[in-house]
Parts: sequence; C-alpha cells; structure tokens
Amino acid sequence: PLLACPSKSPTTPPPEPETQAEAETQAEPSSSEFAVPRLQRTNIGDTGLSAYLPLDFPSFTAEASQDGSAVYTAEIEIDGFVYGCIGLRFNEPLEGSPDEFEQLLIAYLEFLKTEIGVIDAAGYGLGHTLESEPAARGVIDYWADDEGHAYAIKGWVTGTHLAVLYIAGPTEYPVFNAQQLILDGIRFTPAP
Repeated sequence: PLLACPSKSPTTPPPEPETQAEAETQAEPSSSEFAVPRLQRTNIGDTGLSAYLPLDFPSFTAEASQDGSAVYTAEIEIDGFVYGCIGLRFNEPLEGSPDEFEQLLIAYLEFLKTEIGVIDAAGYGLGHTLESEPAARGVIDYWADDEGHAYAIKGWVTGTHLAVLYIAGPTEYPVFNAQQLILDGIRFTPAP
C-alpha cells in the first residue's frame, strides 16, 4: 500500500553518482548495526523518470489520476524501513512557473499527510534544485504519524512530471548520506 508503515512499530546534497557502482559505494553504512540496501537506477513505470532505489524494488502499479495521468507507485520494506516512490507524467504539460509547480507539489504532499495520519512535521524545505534538471523544484519534509513512525519525504516537480521519494521507519533513518542519495536520486530520464 502507498506510504505503508514498517511492520514493527526524516542541506547539502551529496554529489550525484554517475553509475550504479558509485551509487552503491556512496550508500555504504556508517555502522555495522545497520546495512543500507544496495541501490540501482530504476525506471518509474512509463513516466520517463528513474530513481536510485533498492535492488529488487517491486514493479510499479499504475492508477489513473483525476486528470487521466497515470500515477505509478511502489514500495519495499527492508530491515524495518519502507522505501517508496510515487511518479507521474502529467497528461498535459502544466503552464506556469517553477514556483507555481512547487505550490502544486506542496498541495500533493499535504494530501499525502492526511492519507497517512501525520501528526507532526518539521516544515517544508523549499527551493531544492537538481543540476541534472534545472527546471525541477524539490520540497523536503520530515514527518511523524499517529503510530510513531518517522518519514523522510521529498517531492520533485516540473511542468511535465511529479515524483515523491520517501523512507519510513520506526526511527529517523540511521545513515543520513544514504537517505539523501535516495531522496535526491530522481532523474528525468529513464535508466539505460
């Protein structure tokens, strides 16, 4: 299910990895008690987007949005943390500015908050950008739900696409650099 909680009862961006091996190296754990899963660049359905997600990430399921856009979702639980991704290519390109697109993304994140029962949030960090896609705007936040789960969540939007990447678990994610690699791992091109 979308934005599931783990079964037992989140800046400065890291350098962009060029290859899967580099992504895996950057995601090495900082302690022997927690192992960050190996990551690979994964296509998000038929959106034309890709992201750095855990190996063996499940196939995306598609549902139609109100405007007829296909919304692709998938997540996987590994060692008590849920890694998830939502992506879509708008049925018709949006008109407006990146600031307006950012407001649309915030509205979508507010919708997700109500869906999962968020009771506390750090507050939106606005204005994030990607070197690989200058037109994209990113918004990050850290949430806690009514069952005590912690979420690190980051959305990305352009005039043609919207994506949300998240990690949810019983605590804040223990390896900050790996968390940032995943949340900033969106690419506006498909994996080779």
